[in-house]
Amino acid sequence: MTRRQRVLCYVILNCIALSLVGFGPPKLVDREVAATVRLGPGELRQWAEAAEAPAISAAALVVYDVDAQRSLYARRADAALPPASLTKLMTALLVLESGHLDDEVTILDEDLMGGSSMGLAAGETLTVQELLWGLLVASGNDAAMAVARHLAGDVPGFVEAMNRRAAELGMDQTSFRNPHGLDEEGHVAGAGDLINLTLRLLDYPLFMQIVGSRTAEIAGHILINTNELLGAYPGANGVKTGTTDTAGECLMAGFETEGRQVLIVVLGSSDRYGDVEKLHSLYQANYVWAAGNADDLSVLNRLYGPDGAMTFLQAQGEIVSVLRHRWGDPELTSFRSVEERTGEGSQSMDVVGRVEWRVGDVLLGAQELTVR
Repeated sequence: MTRRQRVLCYVILNCIALSLVGFGPPKLVDREVAATVRLGPGELRQWAEAAEAPAISAAALVVYDVDAQRSLYARRADAALPPASLTKLMTALLVLESGHLDDEVTILDEDLMGGSSMGLAAGETLTVQELLWGLLVASGNDAAMAVARHLAGDVPGFVEAMNRRAAELGMDQTSFRNPHGLDEEGHVAGAGDLINLTLRLLDYPLFMQIVGSRTAEIAGHILINTNELLGAYPGANGVKTGTTDTAGECLMAGFETEGRQVLIVVLGSSDRYGDVEKLHSLYQANYVWAAGNADDLSVLNRLYGPDGAMTFLQAQGEIVSVLRHRWGDPELTSFRSVEERTGEGSQSMDVVGRVEWRVGDVLLGAQELTVR
């Protein structure tokens, strides 16, 4: 063996020895806690295929996660397009905000018009709340005209109120010409605007009850919901359909999965239910809610002192959760800091540190660590 070979062997052996014994005594280091996923080529191919956007017929669309307050997928969200009966979402908001649900309204001939109807007849009397059911379940144009006339004194005055409210909500691509949504020059809305509008309506339990009802009997009228997803698609819980010759098929669809709400709107579609189902499948395939529960992570919920004594810790406060893209967004990770006084002398419920939850460099929240 040459001298050069002997030196090389010596270096290699020393490197191996160092890798085995380390560079000093072991240290307890609080580290980032994150799941590690290893995928094979087949799984990677499946994920890539799932991430591809499906063929959608709609001229404009938005997929919005309400709990994450995030628009996840959009196409021409700012395009001003005819919204058809999605117009009635603004009519409903003004009705709910008016506080006059118990007012009685006598139906007039001028309230009765073509298109979808809840079957009203001139001379009958209903409450505003009953008309709201007809407006949202049966998409009644007659109900829209009656509540508009009653609340504002006349229909033009109500339309002015619709546009004022739209401006207040920042619905910059929206301009209403009537309370029902039949085609009219200049009657347009943006898909993003309609999401913004619907978010306000979700605050009303009555609204969610109405739009989630497949059928209802109101003041002697049998109403059948125009939303065919209800009862037919898992998790569907509303919201509103619309169709005219100019607008095409429109749909604001709501889905609830494991207590979380998603909104999907399509405008100018030739297959609104097919479009929405594809978009909801895309959401399910691409996004996952990650929860940060410190009590489930052993590296966080126990501490070993210099003498070997073990102290159990628990996180106080709400569990942090975040919606993340399976293939793009950084993982939800946790970092712990603990005061040195942990150990002998610590009392139950003493605050001894905290856990910080982050996605990338963004701090989502923090929880106190207390002695268990």
